[in-house]
Amino acid sequence: MIKPSSLSFISAFVHNIHLPCLLDTGATHSFIHTSIVRRLSDVSITSINQRFTLADGNTNVNITGIAHLNLRIGQITTPISAFISKSLSHLCILGQDWLNKYSVDICQSTQQVIIHTAKSSVKIPMDHRINQHHFPLKSTIAIIIPPQHERIIELQSPISSSPQVIFRPNRVLQSHNLVAIPNALLSIDKYRTYTTVVNPTNRICRIPINTTIGTFTIPPPNLECHSIILSPTIDQSTPSSSDLNVPTSMNNIFNELLAHLSDPDQKLILYQLLKQYQCLFDTSVPSIAKLTAPPMINTGSHPPVHSHVYRTDPIKQKHLTNTINEMFKHGQIEKSYASWSSPVILVKKKDGSYRFVVDYRSLNNITERDCYPLPRIDDTLNRLNGNNYFTKLDLKSGYHQIRIHPDDKDKTTFVTSHGAFRFNVMPQGLTNSPSNFQRLMYDLLVSSRWDYTLVYLDDVVIFSRTFDQHIHHLNEILSILSSARLQLNPQKCSFVKREIDYLGHTINGQGIRPLQSNIDAILQLPIPSTPKQVHSFVQAANYYRNHIENFSKLAAPLFPYTKKNAIWIGWTDAMNNAFIELKHRLTEPPIFLNFPEDDGQFILSIDASGEGMGGVLRQMTSNGLKVIKYVSKKFNLAQKKYSTTERECLALVWCIQKLKEYIWGRPVEIETDHCPLCSFNKKKFNNSRIDRWQVELSEYHITKITYKRGRCNCDADLLSRFPYDESDIDDNGHPHRVRCFTSTLTSSTQPIQLNVITRSKSKAIQQSSSPTSPSATIPLSSDSSTIHHRSIFDLYIDRIRIEQMKDVNLSNRIKSILAQPDQYPHEIVDDGILYKVINRIDGSIIQLPWLPASLIPDVLFLYHDHPMSGHFGVTRTFHKVREEFFFPRMYDHIKRYIRSCSACAQFNVQRQKKPGFLQCELPPDGVFEIMQMDFWKAPVRSSNGNQYVLIITDRLSKFVFARALPSATAAAAAEMLLEDIILKHGSIRYLQSDQGSHFRNGLLSAITALTGCQQVFSIPYHPMSNGQ
Repeated sequence: MIKPSSLSFISAFVHNIHLPCLLDTGATHSFIHTSIVRRLSDVSITSINQRFTLADGNTNVNITGIAHLNLRIGQITTPISAFISKSLSHLCILGQDWLNKYSVDICQSTQQVIIHTAKSSVKIPMDHRINQHHFPLKSTIAIIIPPQHERIIELQSPISSSPQVIFRPNRVLQSHNLVAIPNALLSIDKYRTYTTVVNPTNRICRIPINTTIGTFTIPPPNLECHSIILSPTIDQSTPSSSDLNVPTSMNNIFNELLAHLSDPDQKLILYQLLKQYQCLFDTSVPSIAKLTAPPMINTGSHPPVHSHVYRTDPIKQKHLTNTINEMFKHGQIEKSYASWSSPVILVKKKDGSYRFVVDYRSLNNITERDCYPLPRIDDTLNRLNGNNYFTKLDLKSGYHQIRIHPDDKDKTTFVTSHGAFRFNVMPQGLTNSPSNFQRLMYDLLVSSRWDYTLVYLDDVVIFSRTFDQHIHHLNEILSILSSARLQLNPQKCSFVKREIDYLGHTINGQGIRPLQSNIDAILQLPIPSTPKQVHSFVQAANYYRNHIENFSKLAAPLFPYTKKNAIWIGWTDAMNNAFIELKHRLTEPPIFLNFPEDDGQFILSIDASGEGMGGVLRQMTSNGLKVIKYVSKKFNLAQKKYSTTERECLALVWCIQKLKEYIWGRPVEIETDHCPLCSFNKKKFNNSRIDRWQVELSEYHITKITYKRGRCNCDADLLSRFPYDESDIDDNGHPHRVRCFTSTLTSSTQPIQLNVITRSKSKAIQQSSSPTSPSATIPLSSDSSTIHHRSIFDLYIDRIRIEQMKDVNLSNRIKSILAQPDQYPHEIVDDGILYKVINRIDGSIIQLPWLPASLIPDVLFLYHDHPMSGHFGVTRTFHKVREEFFFPRMYDHIKRYIRSCSACAQFNVQRQKKPGFLQCELPPDGVFEIMQMDFWKAPVRSSNGNQYVLIITDRLSKFVFARALPSATAAAAAEMLLEDIILKHGSIRYLQSDQGSHFRNGLLSAITALTGCQQVFSIPYHPMSNGQ
């Protein structure tokens, strides 16, 4: 029981956490709240499970452990062992065990506490903080209050008893639920008290269990109390959570799904509807629906394919064992004795877990493809247009809820170290799984409900014009799903939305518009800062010049920088206007196609650079090739370390997954400028990462992967070199504009000759000059008119103020800071100028002017190009600039600027050895030691039916053996090698050839192994290494 006049507090620190500690002479032990222990990282805890009874003889306190702490009071530190409990009225209670150990004297007259230690005594003033504590009162059950009614509800208190407390209601609860709760003076007994809640509205009010109804404080001793609400008898007819038949976890899911609804009546109606079909959202146990897929693995007369078990490390093996046990337990798989088999791989997810995947590539290669048509995207979007309410449903592991046809079970067999198993449900990875899943969902939901339901891939969308219609439609669809025993994934469902993003478009009651993300990769391209970057952009735009009216005239200001050895003199207004206009032309009709056609071939061009990856999805239409979407993404640090082939494969996988809504279930052609990628879907790479990606893309219909020269793959190449990422957006939603060039020049501006002394040039002059000659000088140009003079004094403070106001982003930021300065603790506005507040490592705080984008080139010129600046490198220039100014992405600006500096490129020579060409091999010691073999294909077939010539050349003597053949096969190559070389001239030491399948095979390997010959293969795509 708490009495205000008898409470004594002292201020203490527990492991640097400040706590007011209650001195309780009636407590036999010391206690600490669970919330404090959770904040401590280096505390020793002894686990126990005990129960203590309070002084009232009725109330019990559960103890979960003993915390061994260091309690610092004033200048002394005392060890303490405190019981841990969450049922405490205070954060820390010091009981008799601690009071007696240190002979603590509590002097009420002087309001001091004296602590006696072995060496000294310390006086600590009392800290009366009881009136500062606000204790929560929470509902003990779920409350339902009918319209125009009031209820007396029971509340749970964190303290056991108190004769009087001051209660204040939760204002947020009142405004959100539109209920009335009065201020009151309450009494607490056995952790319980009561108050009244009034529902003055015309709707039902629901208050979930454990909701904070309000808070209370302990009144001071001199407060006079005139009335206290006595404990009444609770109306047992009030519905509780058990009456609603909704578990707490399910209730939380429903509340989260409906949190966006502002209309309480709509929220109540939808809550009742979801409660009726709550079985659809219970995903605790996987279920198999009452749906069976038709036969979908038609392999004809092909014999069974089989595979061996892939090796796995112990960690993956443990996960594989758990996954198989779970799937077997829930009836998704069963033991198999079929002659078919496929291996299993584990693909690592972003969260560190693994996804179970069966490698069905061999089975897919012999399966007849099911060409079930997907809905036309334009028809789908037109059906959604004009509706006001949308609901999206997502099935939980949709494939694994559909029973597979009995005739297909054996073909789904997979092998592991635990044996062979086959699927009872539709597995992922089969080439016909998407089309069959689409067919089943369409027949189940859409066939007779075309006007308000659609299924596209794995999304079920319900759309209506009014709320009442939507509830009726939603009720019908949920009823069908419930009858079929399907499960939904509540985390990916959304109910009764007024606007949705779907199939690359935003749909709402006002109409349809393409997503901004479709064109952001082009619109957010940074302004070029070098002739090479200008050339790359013009080359990409030139690809679509037939669709851009007056292209030559529009791009004319950029053409001078597309020439070889072009000198960078700056970025002009005309160039900037041409750059912006071309970007807009590339993202508008007739180049850009908002609605893909149904029968046009999709073509995906991809590319990867050292910085990122990019792709352009196009479609061949009756009016030519049209762009559907631009995508690009930066590589993270790990991806930048991938090999070239791995980065190109990653670009392919990421682009296809990013564009899944367009190309899943449709044939797509891939264009790449990386030759090894052309065989991505034809052979194994002996690379675990690429092999996993091959399995992930096995469901997609990739018709072919063709090679496209780099100069022709310019649009994807541009996106990969300048990848767009969401991290490039600033706090106001505007992209960071990187301007790494000098200020605007007029059309009459001539190239600038920089008469500066770089470190390399100065060193060279000093070495060439006589050290004893007093007249040795550094030569400078006598034409002073060519020197570009700028002074640091030009950047006076008034100019910064003017340029900041001209900058739209900075001027808006200044207005926001002036309106709400507390929201910007690290930025201030002084005399109309925006400053950035910087906290240095040494503890000092400095204010730096925020440099607008228009002044960045001037500052970089002064700190790098100016004759007094010395053309230092990126790091030293960065440290100099950041001491005087601030602007975002400073290091990137400086890095790009110095890379474009012609003087640095001319005089700062690289001191590292340049990579050389491949070293020539030494000539052989004798004839028939090294033989080189290759096929030559004639343009036409001869009268004898021969079209190939197999040539074998001796490396030393250049003697040539040739044989005309009708085809280039391994058997023909082995026959000629054996008959014309080995049997006539003896065994050879080395046999060199390219990596064609007619040379790299088991037959030739066996012959060379038997004769003691070693096969040597040339570098891929480098025929010069086999030039003989």
